[in-house]
Amino acid sequence: MRRGLTTLWALVPALALASTQEVAPLEELSPAAPAAPSVRVSGDVRLVGGVDTGFEPSREDGLGEHVVDGWGRASLATDMKLSSTLRLVVEGRALWRGGAQKGLERAKSSFEPYVGEAFLDVYTRWVDVRVGQQTLAFGANAFFAPTDILNPRDLRQSFVELEPEDLKLPVFGARALATVGPLTVTGVWVPFFFADRYDVFGQDMALLQPPLGVGVPISVDPSVEDGLQPHLLETERPGLPGDLGLRVTGDVGRVKLGGSWVWANEKLPQVTFDPELDALLRARERGEPADAALLLSLQDRLRAGETLVTGRYARQHVVAAEASTLVGPAQLDVDLGFSPSRTFYDDRLRPLRKPAVSWVVGMSQAEESDLVYSLTYTGLAVPRVGEQELLFLLEPGTARGQAHTAFFHLLVGDVAYSLLGGQLSVGLRGAFEPVQRSFLVAPRVGWRVSEHVHLGLSAEVYGGPPFSAFGYFNRNDQVLASLRVTL
Repeated sequence: MRRGLTTLWALVPALALASTQEVAPLEELSPAAPAAPSVRVSGDVRLVGGVDTGFEPSREDGLGEHVVDGWGRASLATDMKLSSTLRLVVEGRALWRGGAQKGLERAKSSFEPYVGEAFLDVYTRWVDVRVGQQTLAFGANAFFAPTDILNPRDLRQSFVELEPEDLKLPVFGARALATVGPLTVTGVWVPFFFADRYDVFGQDMALLQPPLGVGVPISVDPSVEDGLQPHLLETERPGLPGDLGLRVTGDVGRVKLGGSWVWANEKLPQVTFDPELDALLRARERGEPADAALLLSLQDRLRAGETLVTGRYARQHVVAAEASTLVGPAQLDVDLGFSPSRTFYDDRLRPLRKPAVSWVVGMSQAEESDLVYSLTYTGLAVPRVGEQELLFLLEPGTARGQAHTAFFHLLVGDVAYSLLGGQLSVGLRGAFEPVQRSFLVAPRVGWRVSEHVHLGLSAEVYGGPPFSAFGYFNRNDQVLASLRVTL
């Protein structure tokens, strides 16, 4: 394994686009629900195929692009209301992925069945408790909020075809929801650790992209390549106490105000290389001969059983305030958060622990209309960046030279219009990072064949400097076709 550090952590604010269609939540059971048991079954199958618009030559460093990609997602859920106080949900999911490089070389595919939402709800007079696999939501702006970090993300799939909530993976935990006077209090405990799902190399959305100039072990056979990747960058995983979260909200006039606190493990590993090993790798990248004394030292240390690479998950505290209100036909959501210590990476991909202030302002359609839109602005301020430090993908090279506070801004928008009584929809999703002028543009067209069958055609176009938020993926422009079938 080469220096495959987790660079996508810098891209967390940009890994999903604001959606014009809210994902339908699983129905909550009210105290007035009938006592007779009832069962509701739901599910869907989604297939997506993509073809790159430009085919680069085959590469020798293991970073050759996929010119053909395909993936499929399936889910089947059973929602059982056992009584007025008990509800059981069990969902199974499956993910299939396949792809090939130019000339259909290094073709590979994988199939992953796993448990989705699977929990028991218990409703009492004082508190509602949910235990099991579940998706949690903190903050006013779903996915973007500073404290919405309890669920790991699946960073291996298209950021445009999926809704933001689709990128969140369920975790096993306990959630208690209670009303105390005018306040709603939510407490969460996630005892077991779940990491983000990501690819280190060999996929279009992998952490290692060609601009880095870092090679990978190309001797790995494609049939086992993806199965090895979840643990390539880690040497240990956290244990107890797990993740903890507390959220309090209440209405003040027309405004819903709230605050939250989360103490959680970061979901991407903090990878650190021994200085001698790092020096050897740097020399090799520059094409320089290895220093004999350095090689001998590393050999002796390996024989002695020393660890030269560590991949550990750091913890962070995050506190945040939130507010939501209606402004005419739109809903305005605001989040403001602070973390005293969070992991970033410098331009040599070394982890840096820095305090961070983040904010999110979202505006979305709140009334039923053929025209649906949403706009999200998210910002990040990282103080105490040293004069020789540069936050990878977050700021340009001109920021180096003096101690400073790094700023990152991101605008994310989504607009869609329905025609022919909702049978045809046209839309555009996009994101723009103004400091380095990087962008993602994704036009989409959808056709509703029937109530349960939907077809789609879309494109993804990335642009910007090689080490900017979206320019880092600028070799991944593609055209995609999709099919979705629902029960």
